[in-house]
Amino acid sequence: MVHTVDGADVRLRSGRIGLVTVDVTAPVVSGRLTIAESGAKLALVLGLDQLRTGNFLMQAAARTLVTRHQAHELSYDGSGPGNEGGWSVNGTAVAGDVAVDLVLELTAIGAAGAPMAEIELVGSANVGTVHLPLPGLGTVEDFSFDVDARLALIPRHE
Repeated sequence: MVHTVDGADVRLRSGRIGLVTVDVTAPVVSGRLTIAESGAKLALVLGLDQLRTGNFLMQAAARTLVTRHQAHELSYDGSGPGNEGGWSVNGTAVAGDVAVDLVLELTAIGAAGAPMAEIELVGSANVGTVHLPLPGLGTVEDFSFDVDARLALIPRHE
């Protein structure tokens, strides 16, 4: 099972949009990571209705986007093989009427005695054209974002 580490959330950070970047964090609502000889499967749900930004204008714009697209939760399902440092998981992130292909690199970063007690997720995706409800920004033709998270794991053996 996947849990956040001491309040750490999944961070989504955009590329530069004009003079700004959009930096959003959202909590993990639920998740499951399954490791087998064939590779890894990751299912993760983020609460976009609980997202936070560091700027009240961006916060309002992000919440408007969530409401406009009925994207109160982001669900990610992916799978992929192991590699030298962990696993490369390829899947689709879906929130409301938006679906984005997303490759995440998973790395075990727990302490030496329990390396799978904590994992790091990193990746990036391109959404394409996005209409932002911010004065002066409007339409962004090539909107991309990075994903970064440290998540705790609670082992379950089945």
